[in-house]
Amino acid sequence: MTVVEPLSVPQLAAWDAGATPVAEQVAPDVWAIPVPIPAGTIPHTLCYALLDDGGVHLIDPGWGDDAGIEALEAGLGSAGSRLGDVRTSIATHFHPDHLGAASVLRELVGARVVFSAVEQRVLRSETAPEATDAETYRTTLREWGVPDSEWDELLASFDRPSLVSSGAPDLPIGHDSVLELGRHRLRVIATPGHTDGHVCLVDEERGLLYSGDHVLPRIYSGIGIGTLPGSDPLGDYFNSLDRLAPYDRYTVLPGHEYRFRGLAARRAQLIAHHLRRTAEVAALQDELGDAPVWEYARRLTWTAGWAGMRGFWLHSALRQTALHREYARTEGARRRLSAASA
Repeated sequence: MTVVEPLSVPQLAAWDAGATPVAEQVAPDVWAIPVPIPAGTIPHTLCYALLDDGGVHLIDPGWGDDAGIEALEAGLGSAGSRLGDVRTSIATHFHPDHLGAASVLRELVGARVVFSAVEQRVLRSETAPEATDAETYRTTLREWGVPDSEWDELLASFDRPSLVSSGAPDLPIGHDSVLELGRHRLRVIATPGHTDGHVCLVDEERGLLYSGDHVLPRIYSGIGIGTLPGSDPLGDYFNSLDRLAPYDRYTVLPGHEYRFRGLAARRAQLIAHHLRRTAEVAALQDELGDAPVWEYARRLTWTAGWAGMRGFWLHSALRQTALHREYARTEGARRRLSAASA
C-alpha cells in the first residue's frame, strides 16, 4: 500500500466540515462513536465500542462532560446497546479527550478502567503540584531564553487547571499483554512518543489497529505531551512507528479524523515530517551551538509563521524545538538522518 486511503466517506466529510458524524459500524461487532471535545481545533474523538454478549468494551471513551456521556449513550443506542452495558473503558493514553470519560463511567455503571502502567506514572507526574508550579515554568522560560515581552502570555496559557485527575487503572497493561474481551482479543503494543505510556491495540482476528493519537491519517500529533524524566520522546516515537510495521496491511482505527488503510505510507510520512524538523535543527547547531531554544525556534520553518506564534502555540513550538534539539545530538538521530539522505 503506497497511499493513505480513507475508508469512511461520512467520517472524512464531517471532519473536513468541522462537524460530528453519526456513529457507524466499522467491523463485525465494532462501532465508531464520535464524542465531542468542548473546545479547541479538534471537534471530536472517535471512541470504539466493542460489542459482546457479556457487555460493551470502549476504547478511548472520550471527554467526560455531560455532552460526551450523552454522545456515548446515543452512539451505543445506534449499536443496539445501552450505557449500562459498558464493562470496560480502555484508554490509549491519559489526555482528557481519550481517558476523560473513563472515571465517569466507572462511577456511573461500574466499568473498569484500563490503561498502561507507564501512563499511570506519567499521569501521576503530570498532575503533581510541581508540574503546574508557575515558578518552575518561569525557570523553564529563562532556560529557553524567552524574551521578557512574551512571558505574560505564556504564563497565562500555562495557568490552566488539569483536565484529568490523577488516578490508577483497575487493570494496568503493558507491551505485548493481551486483553480477552469476550469475542474480542486485543494485543497491547507500547508506542511511546505522543506520551511516554501511549499504547496501540491490535485485533489480529479482524485485522484492526486501534492507533489512538500515535498515527492519525493527516494530523501530525505533538510529541512528548506527557513524559517521564530521562525519556527520549522523539527517539521513542520513531522506534514506535517502526514497531507497527507488522500491521501495515491492517485497517487503522485512529482517535481522530477517519479510519484508513495505508499504514506503511503514513508511517513513512510521519517519520519524514519529524525528521525534517530534526534536520533543520541539526543544520543550525554549528552556528548556534548551545544557544537557548528561543534562538533555534525563531529560525525554524513554521506553518503559521513564527511571528504569529502566541500563547499555547508558542509554548508548543518551543517545547517541540527543545525536543528536536536534544534528539539531534543523539546517535539515533544521526543514523536516521544519514539513512534519509542516502
